Amino acid sequence: MSDIDESFIPSPPSDFYETEPDEAPPLQVRVRVRHEADAQIPLRAVRYSSRKKRWAQTSNCARGVREPLPSTIRLVTWNLDFTAPDRMKRLLAALSYIQQHVLDCRTTHERPEPCCILLQEVHESVFAQILNAEWVRRCFIVVPASVDKWPDQAKYGNVTLVSRTIPVVNVFTIAFSNSKMKRNAIFVDIKLSIPAHEDEPRLSGGIITLRVANTHLESMLEGAAARPRQLKLIAAALRGRGISGGIVAGDMNAISPTDETIVDEAELYDAWEGEEEEEGFTWGYQTREQLPPGRLDKVLTTSQEGFVVDQPERIGIGEVIGRGKWVSDHYGLVTSNHLVRLDGVQCHDQNTDALYLRNCGSSINRARPYYLMYFYAINDIPNNDSTSVQFVEVLFPPRNSSNVVECQPTLLQWSGGTGDILPGATPNGAAVENLGQQNSTSVTWVCNIQSGTSLGLTLRDSTGLTAQSAPFTVNPGCACFS
Repeated sequence: MSDIDESFIPSPPSDFYETEPDEAPPLQVRVRVRHEADAQIPLRAVRYSSRKKRWAQTSNCARGVREPLPSTIRLVTWNLDFTAPDRMKRLLAALSYIQQHVLDCRTTHERPEPCCILLQEVHESVFAQILNAEWVRRCFIVVPASVDKWPDQAKYGNVTLVSRTIPVVNVFTIAFSNSKMKRNAIFVDIKLSIPAHEDEPRLSGGIITLRVANTHLESMLEGAAARPRQLKLIAAALRGRGISGGIVAGDMNAISPTDETIVDEAELYDAWEGEEEEEGFTWGYQTREQLPPGRLDKVLTTSQEGFVVDQPERIGIGEVIGRGKWVSDHYGLVTSNHLVRLDGVQCHDQNTDALYLRNCGSSINRARPYYLMYFYAINDIPNNDSTSVQFVEVLFPPRNSSNVVECQPTLLQWSGGTGDILPGATPNGAAVENLGQQNSTSVTWVCNIQSGTSLGLTLRDSTGLTAQSAPFTVNPGCACFS
């Protein structure tokens, strides 16, 4: 099997445990191509082949993705401080700390749980040490492939590591045109599985694409004017076509009063739910700074429809490579992202009498009103329209829609009704798909039903009013669920 195909198998290649060479990979010559301002510039991830003794590019293609895939991933972010001395020792100490104390891999032969590691302020002089680290070679793909993929003339930048147990199907970067400090964001699109019900014969409830961004926004007080636009560019990219959800993590440099509103202005959500107090601060303690300590590092998400991000926890507190030599002036953060079914795990809060859609084992509670929707095979829907009422209207999918494609996302919309939308009057036969709980009048559904199947959508509001969509047929795609 080729190196490109291996990147999509959620297990190590057959030569995974061969001895790795000690030599560092050669640094590539910088080659620059001009792009439009703030353009999404395609990149290629690389993975190490111990058979060929070299790093090789992976394929940005989803056709090789197979189940089972992870439903939960760990996410680690850490700014490693390019300005302090002993850069190589500090980088290797940070990687060792993440390996052993965050992801619980006691040796380099142990594979971590599915995870993304987002590093900022990696100096160009130590980038090769990441590619030369045995644990990284064995267990991760790396983005970017070389420092020439950072913004032009950048001496340091962001590096993303994705465990090989997660398929990566797209990679790109945005170099911020308003940055005087050569800042950018790196994006990776990963495939994850929606958990299946225990009584379902399928491996999962479908495959979705999650976009993860690694960024370092403009620094210092003089960078305050640039940060809002930089974050809005990231937020827009996280809502790209075919993306079920997005997460951005890194050094947001939130040190100015204007930074208090930029997350809301970008229509993102902060995974940290505590107050702006010392227990959440990530910078200002491990070096003497002119500015007061603050929560500079953050994990932000798009609207969490179908996934939950746990409250981030600080890592790297007090880590040193010698007396008074901190691994970084920043603390890092670690969190977990859980995919949940939209009919979800309903956890009842006795204090508020509210329902929560979340993983009951997670440390975060997000109250959500919900709508319930079902798909039925069209042959099971009665020929008459006696169950339909004019007050609840399914706007999409329309009759004979050509936009419903297997393995691709489709926006379903409806209007009218009173209160929560509940299961519709059940046609003759069982539902072929339960879209579960919603909190708005639309939902993006990744079609995991075979092409050629004729379907209809039924919904009912809390007063008993019901509606059904026109029949529609699933169009051919890549059959990712097979």
